[in-house]
Amino acid sequence: MAKKLPFKTAPKQEIQLIGNERVGELEFPVLGDITVREQAYINDNMGKRSTFLELARIANKVAKAEKIQPVAAHKFLTKCATSALQPQLGLPFGELEENWKVKYAREIEQLCEFLLKEQWERQCITAAALIRYRLEGMEDFEVDDARDMSQILITGIYAFSMMEMNAGADVEAEPPTEEEIEEDLGK
Repeated sequence: MAKKLPFKTAPKQEIQLIGNERVGELEFPVLGDITVREQAYINDNMGKRSTFLELARIANKVAKAEKIQPVAAHKFLTKCATSALQPQLGLPFGELEENWKVKYAREIEQLCEFLLKEQWERQCITAAALIRYRLEGMEDFEVDDARDMSQILITGIYAFSMMEMNAGADVEAEPPTEEEIEEDLGK
């Protein structure tokens, strides 16, 4: 455990309850930020995964085939992924874009699947980091352990991590809802 620092003003001791009676409840200390160790664990486990690189790869393929700029293809694919993952937005597509949606349906599906998998992996890794470093006796908790947990706990811990990361901006903010987390995925 970390050594206690001689703070002039000690950090406020708060606990965030995550989960429910059905899946179990965990008590996480509120630190007002993600620790360096937690962030390093997340970065190490995310490895070389990059949603930007995957999107760029597909955008270059579309740009070359359609003889358009890669940035235009990137914007089109981002709009498609956002529309697919957040249909409630009702994003408008022009006739040319509708034709491209049909022509590149496979690539768009692959991109959406990749984005969803990466978001779930980020949530599992983040949950593992917070469990590993914030819950006593869980120092050997790994990402594979998180993959076997309830989705309710994973999304709750991830929402808590987002709240912690944004604590400086709005200390009283509620954790994001599952819909808000999915919305962030599309951006």
